Amino acid sequence: MSHSASSALSHNARKDRKKKATNNSDSVDTSAIVEPADANKSNNAFADKKNIMWVLLSGAMAVTFIVMLFLPNTGMGDGMMATYSSMLWCGFFGAALWRYYSANGWTGFAIGSVVGFILQVISQII
Repeated sequence: MSHSASSALSHNARKDRKKKATNNSDSVDTSAIVEPADANKSNNAFADKKNIMWVLLSGAMAVTFIVMLFLPNTGMGDGMMATYSSMLWCGFFGAALWRYYSANGWTGFAIGSVVGFILQVISQII
């Protein structure tokens, strides 16, 4: 038997198995299958504005960087990287918080970024 003939034979066997599986699945009673009520809820975790987890995670990161601004010898006190990180994470926290309260996330990001910048300037003065 040649290679192409055996390939065609296995291809036909796959088609037959697939057709048989399709016929068997059509005869199965699907009314007994019960999906959990929160199955769709977990799939929309990124789009869910009321998911408190994003507020907590971004707040934890913002607090981490802000604390590092005020601690000595952490390497985060000065420089542009400190400014960017404090503005970025405070902005993420503000956006998540504003979206959690059904407001505009961009407004929250802007306010959070300003707060992060002010905290970075205050950490330089102290």
